Amino acid sequence: MSGDNDSEKEFEQSNADDGGNTLPQAEEASDGPKPSDDIDEKLSSAYAENESVKNKYLRAVADIENLRKRTIREREDAVHRTRLQLFTDLLPILDSFKLGLMEAEKSDGGIQVVQGFAMAMNQFEEAMKDYGLEVIEPTDGEFDPSIHEAISYEESKEHKDGTILKTFRSGYRLKNNLLRPASVILCKNAEEN
Repeated sequence: MSGDNDSEKEFEQSNADDGGNTLPQAEEASDGPKPSDDIDEKLSSAYAENESVKNKYLRAVADIENLRKRTIREREDAVHRTRLQLFTDLLPILDSFKLGLMEAEKSDGGIQVVQGFAMAMNQFEEAMKDYGLEVIEPTDGEFDPSIHEAISYEESKEHKDGTILKTFRSGYRLKNNLLRPASVILCKNAEEN
């Protein structure tokens, strides 16, 4: 028991050394931030940071998807521009084939020459169609200034005024781009002059 008395004396003495201010210290501790307030603050800060990181991630994913779509669109546009230039450059060659075929049909150059030109021209046109080229070769249709170019008029009582009588030179378009309008001869009735 004397050991217990010694420890009690030490406790009382340590309290006496503090000046008996044990209770006020406890009161001071209760005036400061509570441990649960600190945890709540850290938790809400962590949630806010998590939300910020999540938003940044979603924006980054959206940016990557937009970049992928833009890259695909730009690549398709580049291919389309290349095809436009290719067909624009090849059209005079096709015109020469057609002119040579018309001249060969007029002369006695032989049916083989005509057949050879016709075969070469058909192969050439088919290859161009495979790349998306559309031929505009109207006959007996309405004149459309967005795809036709009137180069001449001829009189005809069989057709109404402004109707396409002949196609002088074919027009071509690639998708929605007009490479060249069709050159046409229109009907003009003499009675209406």
